[in-house]
Amino acid sequence: MTGTRRGDAVRAAAVLLAAVAQIAGSPLGTALAGRSVGEVSDATRSLVTPAGYAFTIWGPVFALALAWAVYQALPGQRDRAVHRATGWPLAAAFAGNAGWELLFPLAGDRLPVLPAVLLLAIVGAAATAWARLQHAPPAGLPRLLPAAVTGLLLGWVTLAAVVQVASAGVALGAPARGTAAQLWAVGALVAVAGLGAALVLVARVAAGPFALAVVWGLVAVAGAGGPGVVTGAALGAAAVVTAALGARAARRRERGALLVG
Repeated sequence: MTGTRRGDAVRAAAVLLAAVAQIAGSPLGTALAGRSVGEVSDATRSLVTPAGYAFTIWGPVFALALAWAVYQALPGQRDRAVHRATGWPLAAAFAGNAGWELLFPLAGDRLPVLPAVLLLAIVGAAATAWARLQHAPPAGLPRLLPAAVTGLLLGWVTLAAVVQVASAGVALGAPARGTAAQLWAVGALVAVAGLGAALVLVARVAAGPFALAVVWGLVAVAGAGGPGVVTGAALGAAAVVTAALGARAARRRERGALLVG
């Protein structure tokens, strides 16, 4: 086995192992801590914490990640440029998810800065894969799977990072309600809208999955039953990201790649 082939095999194995680990992470974290991610999240709930149903998005993310991990590990797929470009960043993101699922139930309310920093690292890894994906040549299924995974993952963790920072603030003693909390929440949602729209407007590939995940989370924030000003800001942010996707699709010839991958 040449050095290049050996490197491809190691990378493919790392992606597959990390994809499996993030599926096992949540039940293992619950077993170790004696409480779930949801229980800790409820105890440190902020005005930007989305309604519980929003977290079902992890199901499609994990399923797509596992499907791609298996596909890219096939001997005939390991040397594809798109898998080489996105493999290590996504392996890092998946492994980060597994670590976060262990860490948050154990320390999310006692040492809240640690899971917040880890989640920001996950955002960075997913963003790296996203950036590299934008320059990958059209290749059908080999690009579709990592594009769908990366778009959904980056969109969701972008919002989740804001939620995590807010949760950490509450755990450290910041007010969970009141005028100051509402101002912070609105500012955070405006930032998500701006960042989400900016990424959509410069994207060549997988803007659809990314926007879908961001909008899904924002609508769930609106549906969480918070103050009217926060609900309005969340719906407004969702509308901004949706409008950006529509504007980008109107100007882009390769709409399939943009909207799907």
